[in-house]
Amino acid sequence: MSRQHFSHRRLSFALITVLTSQFVCAFAQKPATLTVRDIMAEPSIAGMRAEGEKISMDGRAVAFLWSAAGREPRDLYVVSTGGGEPRLLARAVDKPQETRPESGATRDEARTGERREERVMQRDAAQQAREQSVSGIEWSADGRRLLFSKSGDLYTVASDGSSPPRRLTSTAAIEGGARWLADSRRILYQSSGNLFVLDVDQTAIIQLTREGSSSSSGNANAQQTSGGAPVPGGQTVSGAQASNDGSRVAYIISDTSKQRALVVPDYTGEFVTAPTVRRGWSEQRIQISDTGGSPEHTVILKLPAPDGVSYIRSINWTPNDASLVVDRIDRDTKRRQIFIASTTDGAATLLDQETDSKWVAQLSRIVEVSPKGDQLLFASERDGYNHLYLMPLKSDGGNNRMKTGDTAAPVSIPSAVRQLTRGPWEVSWARWHADGERIIYSSTEDSTAERHLYTLNVRDGKATRLPTDRGMNTDPQLSKDTETILYEHSEWNTPNDLYALRVCTGCGKIPEPVRLTDTVPARFQQVAWARPQFIEFKAKDGQRVRARLYLPTRFNKSKKYPAVLFVHGAGYLQNVINGWNNYYREQMFNHILTERGYVVLDVDYRGSAGYGRDWRTGVYDFLGGLDFQDHLDGIDHIVKNYGVDPARVGMYGGSYGGFMAEMAAMRAPERIACAAALRPVADWKNYYASSPIYTTERLGFPDKNREAYRRSSPITYADQLRRPLLILHGMVDDNVHFQDSVQLIQKLIELGKTDYFDIMFYPKENHTFARPESWTDEYERILRFFDQHLKTVKNDR
Repeated sequence: MSRQHFSHRRLSFALITVLTSQFVCAFAQKPATLTVRDIMAEPSIAGMRAEGEKISMDGRAVAFLWSAAGREPRDLYVVSTGGGEPRLLARAVDKPQETRPESGATRDEARTGERREERVMQRDAAQQAREQSVSGIEWSADGRRLLFSKSGDLYTVASDGSSPPRRLTSTAAIEGGARWLADSRRILYQSSGNLFVLDVDQTAIIQLTREGSSSSSGNANAQQTSGGAPVPGGQTVSGAQASNDGSRVAYIISDTSKQRALVVPDYTGEFVTAPTVRRGWSEQRIQISDTGGSPEHTVILKLPAPDGVSYIRSINWTPNDASLVVDRIDRDTKRRQIFIASTTDGAATLLDQETDSKWVAQLSRIVEVSPKGDQLLFASERDGYNHLYLMPLKSDGGNNRMKTGDTAAPVSIPSAVRQLTRGPWEVSWARWHADGERIIYSSTEDSTAERHLYTLNVRDGKATRLPTDRGMNTDPQLSKDTETILYEHSEWNTPNDLYALRVCTGCGKIPEPVRLTDTVPARFQQVAWARPQFIEFKAKDGQRVRARLYLPTRFNKSKKYPAVLFVHGAGYLQNVINGWNNYYREQMFNHILTERGYVVLDVDYRGSAGYGRDWRTGVYDFLGGLDFQDHLDGIDHIVKNYGVDPARVGMYGGSYGGFMAEMAAMRAPERIACAAALRPVADWKNYYASSPIYTTERLGFPDKNREAYRRSSPITYADQLRRPLLILHGMVDDNVHFQDSVQLIQKLIELGKTDYFDIMFYPKENHTFARPESWTDEYERILRFFDQHLKTVKNDR
């Protein structure tokens, strides 16, 4: 299906035309070579994506966050799912945003100390603007009002724009996680760690919980520590889910008393401050409260005690509100259990459980009761790929299987469980249609590099692909009436825009998707971006590895070229896709590298998403094992087939990619000439302290699996460094803490490795940079680093 079938409704705002016109004219006159400053500038050459989108209950409209100026803060817009011009509904700030001077002019002005100070102040204001953005959009059930947050306070606005936004709160505390209850009059929200209900018509507030602590992390079990001082006792309230009728709310209470504080110093103020984040495993329970505030109606679910460390993945009400379905992981991330519990007395029944000798996948989070309440849909990797399964439930939403007391009884897979999808591909999202007979899902069925939407008849198992275009069709949402799907569409050279698709029950042929936004500037579309080739190569163990390959302009196979390997982060992430993602800056940087004569290889190494259970768990017990070997095998492939000089191969990446770059520089000096490591993990014990679930899944516990942590950490191999290594790290990184790079650098100094490493630290940056100056500085350094050590030859271009 070609793109002309879509309804092209452009966001024709005058301001964005002004911002892009000078770029377009300059490009039309001369196809200038892009610079790092060009691709890292703000507003971005790629434009600003619509974010935070929400579809109305009846599927007729979509609210989303965007800025006509192409930079923060984001305003609130509404557009019809039938197409048409988006309407500005609420501004993040009262007056229109002023256009920022272009990057070239700013650089000239910054030559004097006075102008440089103004520039820094401007960027600090830009950072504050991100905090002023509208966020947390929620439609009321009747579709008449939208709820949103701004600068930590709550607002409502008429969805038709008939009245200005109304401010509901004005407090020193931050109000967040707000959503409408079923009556379209009351709002459930969280403030200072506790849950409240606000009646927007009567301006009455009811506090539902008192267990929460304002100093506690909202995601209590996201982290675990192995060092530092104990944090004073406390509890967190999280995961709140209101019942369908709005009369009750279920939530998770986590005992955080055993967590520890991780310190993240900020050196940029007049005095050094030392904010802390609480990280660690916690004990959890699920509680149900009356939204009217009656404490005598509180119910605690009687789940069996978990085996080992555990965390609750989700809680979902059945359609009649008689039960809750609970998805829990325990046995140190190796067992998944699904329970159904009475919302009257808390009695729980074990419906299904499965174990994985390595770890249970995050992708299997799909759990939903059918609209009729008679079947449970869930996802599982039990056949090697994430697929959909169906289990019958009693008509009252309960089940007769195995009542649980204080201990979990063993259970085999019930014979009544039916597998709905199968094959060497993965399901990434699924929802019931309101008729209870069909399921709408997203999968890699057609290609691992793309995502498409399908409908599945649960009676006969027949699946039908919906008319989505080639590329990545991601982040789907289904309207409450289940007749309209909202999703984002992108291709490798086409950034995300919003589309709507009518499922159209009983109308025969499904209509073509409607394009709702067009946010890509003209200049981006005029660049002849380096087109990646989607390739496969054979790994040392015989597995086929997928990758994207970028070749230099006027590539000549008879010549010898330098090469750079880009390593994506997160470990469990897929980057070899025909689509746009968070690595768009790196993709544009790879284009610059090809213009300078480099071959670039981007590998979906072992542990990456999208290829099934065995692929994602291939890194178990040794990070830097098979995933590291995949990159070495990739080097062999491009040396043999694409004219790469084996003596001129570099590597770069951030987070997990930075970890891999450090491993390569230290463990493979005969294969890697130089490596740039951004925000890298140098010692996995530190990351266990920051992110215990992720690290435990792959390596277990530091005190029980010391050897796995030792061999997986670059700091172990510091004495082997004899190739140039560039280390770059944000100093207020609260994910991969700055501590990692500091410890590695100190060890390299002690080992006398000064000649082999260089460093750059960014005092105001977290794990993901927020300032275009920092992005520019970082990648200009990387480019100079590669040019210096890989010795690009002009004749090779």
